[in-house]
Amino acid sequence: MTRSSLLIAMVLFIGMPVFAMIRTLPFPDLVKTAEAILIARIDSQEVLTEPGKDIPNTKTSLIIEKVLKGSLQANDPLQFTTPGSKEHPVRDRPVFQDKGERVLLYLIQNKEGVWCLNNGIQGLWPLESGTDKTLGMGFNYSIKKIEEELAK
Repeated sequence: MTRSSLLIAMVLFIGMPVFAMIRTLPFPDLVKTAEAILIARIDSQEVLTEPGKDIPNTKTSLIIEKVLKGSLQANDPLQFTTPGSKEHPVRDRPVFQDKGERVLLYLIQNKEGVWCLNNGIQGLWPLESGTDKTLGMGFNYSIKKIEEELAK
């Protein structure tokens, strides 16, 4: 009895990380379910610390450079407030790059009409400085693959 209980506890303990993984959307679904896909440049960032809270929020302002899908326009401003900061990141939550860096965003609108990252961290793909090479969760893809998927 004790051995079987110990075995069950060990199997549950070893299997716990499996339940904590991010549920990613397959690439075609990510493209299809996004209401907007765009490339933007980070214009500014501000770390917001609230009294009594251990984790700050970061307000990131972006300028849209190119729209691949959706009704947003180039040069429109966008703003996101995300939990954590570069100094205090929150696991499995998006962290925007530094001012001047570029990102590829998959966006959806919530019930209030506010733009949000599609599937959280999966909706934010950093772009390599000086290139259009996708990084982060998009390192196996490219802007060309996104355009091909949109053309289907």
